[in-house]
Amino acid sequence: MRIIILADTHMPRMAKIWPPALLPYLEKADHIVHAGDFNDRRVLDSLESFAPITAVYGNTDGPDVTEILPDRQIISFHGVTVGITHGHGKGKTTEQRARAAFAEESLDLLIYGHSHIPEHKTEERMVLFNPGSPTDKRRQEQFSFGELVVEEDGTWRIKHIYYKDKKG
Repeated sequence: MRIIILADTHMPRMAKIWPPALLPYLEKADHIVHAGDFNDRRVLDSLESFAPITAVYGNTDGPDVTEILPDRQIISFHGVTVGITHGHGKGKTTEQRARAAFAEESLDLLIYGHSHIPEHKTEERMVLFNPGSPTDKRRQEQFSFGELVVEEDGTWRIKHIYYKDKKG
C-alpha cells in the first residue's frame, strides 16, 4: 500500500495546480494523508479524485474545512497505527504539541505539519514525520512531501521526496 503524505499545501494562494513533481505520486497513491492547512475545500476535493484521503484541519483552514475534518485522527494501515494532527497551538514546539495530542495513544507513526519543516526521526519506538510542504517551502531549500509504503505483513518504510521547483 502506497500512502502519500502532505501538509501545508495552502492552495490556491501558494499554487493553483498540483506541482508536476507531485502528480505522478498522487496518481499512483492507494491512500493520501493530509496534515492540515488546505486553505480551501476544493483542495480536499481534488485530492479525493486521486485516492481515499484521511485528513485533519490546520490553523489556516476555514469553516468549509474545519466543519468536516477533525483536528486529529488515528488510522491503521495493515496494523501500522498512524496518528495525524496539524500541530498548531500556543506554547511548546510544533512537534511537542503534536506529541501531546496523542499522549495517551500508542502509535507507530505520528504525522504532523504546521512548521513547513521536513522532519523524520524515531523517539521511543515511534516515528515522527513532518512532510514539509509541496507548495510553500518557506525558508527550506526544497519543496517536499512524504511517501509511506506499508506491506500486507505490516512492514513499512517512510521517506521524504524533495524537489526544487514546484512548476516542474
